Amino acid sequence: MNLDEIIEAFDRMLAAADGLILKNTERAALDALALVDVRITERGVNATGGAFEDYTPSYKKKKQAVGRYRGHVDFTLSGQMLASTTTGFERIGPTEKSVRAGRAKVSFDGRDEVTRKKLKGNEAKRPGFLQPSREEVEMVQRAANVNMERDLAALV
Repeated sequence: MNLDEIIEAFDRMLAAADGLILKNTERAALDALALVDVRITERGVNATGGAFEDYTPSYKKKKQAVGRYRGHVDFTLSGQMLASTTTGFERIGPTEKSVRAGRAKVSFDGRDEVTRKKLKGNEAKRPGFLQPSREEVEMVQRAANVNMERDLAALV
């Protein structure tokens, strides 16, 4: 590769940088949300590994009556709020996507009013319930770095 080709490749990378940063940040955020989904529904633990505060007695009884209580808080009754994380995010999706000075921001919320209310209620009762653990963040960061390196290499 001569100097002109290197400069052209560098220009392509600069031109594509914001789009690639945003694309890979959104992918990483979706991956993190899927990992959190599995952790909270399967194991019923928060980002630090502790159990969530138990359901109120009346809600627990309601879950037991329909066969949905599994011995821990798993954020599933109808299965609709978090089911979206394993079936294509029909109910939870990005609401804000931006890049400024090489830093990306991706925010998520429910796609419909029912899901937004469920997310808000769960966040009020158990703050940070969708927060990824340190291990989940590290796993997602490794994958995001590999994805970004692959995308940049394709521009050379």
